[in-house]
Amino acid sequence: MSNFFKKNKFLWVIIVIAALVRLYNMAAISLWHDEAFSALLIKYPWSEMFYRIGLDVHPPLYYIALRLWYYVFGWSLLSLRGFSVFFGIATVYAVYLFVKEAFERENLALGAALLTALSPFQIQYVTEARMYTFGTFLLVMSAYFLVKAFKSNSWKFWILFAAFTSAALYTHYYEFFSEFALGLFGLIYIYRKYRLDLKAYGRFFAAYLLVFLSYVPWLKTFWFQFHQVQNNYWIPAPNHWSVPVTNWLMLTGGSADAAKTRTDILLVLACLFTLYMIYRVAKQEVSQYKWLVLFGLVVPFLGSLALSYKQSIYLDRYFLFADLFYNIAILIFLFSLKTRLLRYVLLFILLAVNFANYTNFWKQNDVATHPGMGAAAAFLNNNVGKEDQLYVASSFEFFNFKYYNQTGVAPLLYTPGIQHVSDLPHYSGTAILTDQDLIHSWSARTSPGDLVWVLWTTGFGGQRPNDIPQNWALVQEKSWDEIRPYLGTQIFVDEYLVDKPFTNPFTAAK
Repeated sequence: MSNFFKKNKFLWVIIVIAALVRLYNMAAISLWHDEAFSALLIKYPWSEMFYRIGLDVHPPLYYIALRLWYYVFGWSLLSLRGFSVFFGIATVYAVYLFVKEAFERENLALGAALLTALSPFQIQYVTEARMYTFGTFLLVMSAYFLVKAFKSNSWKFWILFAAFTSAALYTHYYEFFSEFALGLFGLIYIYRKYRLDLKAYGRFFAAYLLVFLSYVPWLKTFWFQFHQVQNNYWIPAPNHWSVPVTNWLMLTGGSADAAKTRTDILLVLACLFTLYMIYRVAKQEVSQYKWLVLFGLVVPFLGSLALSYKQSIYLDRYFLFADLFYNIAILIFLFSLKTRLLRYVLLFILLAVNFANYTNFWKQNDVATHPGMGAAAAFLNNNVGKEDQLYVASSFEFFNFKYYNQTGVAPLLYTPGIQHVSDLPHYSGTAILTDQDLIHSWSARTSPGDLVWVLWTTGFGGQRPNDIPQNWALVQEKSWDEIRPYLGTQIFVDEYLVDKPFTNPFTAAK
């Protein structure tokens, strides 16, 4: 064992670095809507959990794995995000394995692992209880076993490739783009090596047949979710700056908001660099596995833009999977430079920029002054009485409050003009909402002397409710700055005293 650690000491230093930057402040940011959806979903009985997953827009494997994790480590925010941290660290190791196997260069593998370890784009999503880092790990392991299968043609590795590919597709639908890229590479690789010798394709097609058969039970649900997204989704249509902004995030690790404020010329220059890098890798790298890396980078962009023609599915964070191959491509490019000093100087600069953006992320967010929903819920937990009424005025803050809620009062979601959950947009979390969670009138359940607490937000396009009954007297208002979904969001809690029944004087006169 000591020889193993000694032989791989640089790798383990990188793993430790990856762990440190991912564990730092991992539970300091309040849980938000998407994470709360994950947390609440896994508490249902198994059969109901699967039913409700089918009503959502994501495949089920992440929720299954998170639930098993919850059985061991509990339901705390530290545990829920710990799952993402664990697979974020595992992804760094998987990148090392893949690059070492594909390109057979230790320094290239270590460099790719280090760049992944310090990538703010990758690090950002370990602080979310969502499926992204689980998906990155499965994708890289799928690529790793594809390379192993091609090198050995062993059934063992083809089956492992099929297993990880199927698992990736069961984790996030953007994995279809990445796994398609791997399949496209596979076909081209076999054709270039064996031409039309059909026997050479046998195990490759058998592996994909296993993937398809494993997905058959989910196809009906997939088709429902696909149409749900196509008919009604929240992501704005991509424009001519969407790809340049995403490219900037992948290259520098800066935040999306910062990228959107960059001058056009910087975004254009970054895109020109990426295009040149792709050209250089394609021309200079001798290993055929360079095409696997380049396809893994490019195909998700082409696929998402094509499907966004009808309904946009283009979202920066979904390119976390493509970013893995982007980091590897950058390392291949740097190590293709003839001057050894130049390649390491440029690598150092890139790592320094990444680390600077990592530290800047925490500096900008300043978690101490942005306690968000965690603080708002703590205030309510300490002040709401058992007989009080508790209303939430935003569907995007309802679940995360429910996660923190210890008041003993079941919160209700205020939905004026909407009587049924089926009338709400699915992206507000209707998969785990019921009609009993809704209230359509502020005063439907109140009487004189009641205390009513209203939680609302400036995030997600929200604002102060403007239809509070006139007979509700404002007792106090508290607010807390929030980080997610973006800086500038505030969580408000208003306490009202119901004075007396409100009578419309014009109605009464009649």
